[in-house]
Amino acid sequence: MHLAPTPFFADRGCHIRIEGIVRCLDKLGFDSTVCTYHHGREVPTVVTRRIKPIKQYTQTEAGPSKYKLWADWKLLWLGLKTYRSLRPQVIHAHLHEGLMIGFIIKLFFFWRHTPLIADMQGSLYGELESHGTFVKRPLLRAPVKLIERILMWCADHIVCSSVHSYQKIRQEFNVPEHKITLVQDGANTPAKLDTTQRAALIANWNLPANKTLAVYSGALLEAKGLDNLSTLILQTQDISTLHFLIIGYPTEKLQQFLDKHALSDRCTLTGQVPFETLPELLQLADIAIDPKSADAGEGSGKMLNYLANRLPVLAFNTQNNRDFLPPSNPLADSITALIEQLRAHCYQVEGLSTIGEVNFKHFVDHYSWSVTEAQLGTAYRRYFSEITSTV
Repeated sequence: MHLAPTPFFADRGCHIRIEGIVRCLDKLGFDSTVCTYHHGREVPTVVTRRIKPIKQYTQTEAGPSKYKLWADWKLLWLGLKTYRSLRPQVIHAHLHEGLMIGFIIKLFFFWRHTPLIADMQGSLYGELESHGTFVKRPLLRAPVKLIERILMWCADHIVCSSVHSYQKIRQEFNVPEHKITLVQDGANTPAKLDTTQRAALIANWNLPANKTLAVYSGALLEAKGLDNLSTLILQTQDISTLHFLIIGYPTEKLQQFLDKHALSDRCTLTGQVPFETLPELLQLADIAIDPKSADAGEGSGKMLNYLANRLPVLAFNTQNNRDFLPPSNPLADSITALIEQLRAHCYQVEGLSTIGEVNFKHFVDHYSWSVTEAQLGTAYRRYFSEITSTV
């Protein structure tokens, strides 16, 4: 039984990981049921049970909401009912709220000794800090750190999505090595577009066919680097051969910025697109951008999809990016350096495909879902010795 305190599925990195973990567990012989919020679209390969609707809660993008506490209370009730009816072998709790709910459920049914596995995609403290929560409420800093420390000790085992997350949990919360396993994010290797498909997509999205295309895919929020992305677009407006393809939502704030600076003709904003169509859009691009400079320790499905689609990546010099990208991929120490790297790529387009192929090989060797499946099998084998496939 999975506990996913999020509007699954809304084409976000968090949701892509949950779907991927369910798929890996299916290959390991487990039937999964995901308990989640009322909104979000259904995924054919994932069995979901949803809380009763909260009419006012329609937000699907990442970030705080005043309705989340009520949604989590409903998710606890749904989880209790689902546990009682299914009697699952494992409670697989995604995110920190899921871990808290899972621990309460485990206490309710303590005599069954069901393993509680926490699936952490980053630091709760780091994520709240990146959303600006502590600027408005600085007194929450110490309590949040304490809550996160307590939660880490509630799980029987922790799986985390990145090397950086693994190190943070081990060092900051003194979690022993035997209680934590790296189960990194993965991505699928996409089928290559043929010439006809490529031309059709370019026409469909009204993209310029003769310009260098720089792509960003992800949430358009300050916590994800929206300010840096806006600066990048503004400071490269003199490069006539450059166009930006922005895949993500919410688009309102970025669109206002583009209108204010008369930059709308240099950018194509797709809004939210189904995750299944993301690879074909990424294949239209020449360069990929990750403008997030904060480092909360979470994995990066965005980065993996860039690598899987053979793209050079422009990103900041954070621990997480150093872990995900090959050593040959240069990283920027400032927004000025990131701008200069983009300029250099635009003027040396003939070398981009070579960089992209190096990135693709790095992806195949380290970040396909088969690697994730093997790591997940290692964690689950602690409780189920019969697991043998792929591990």
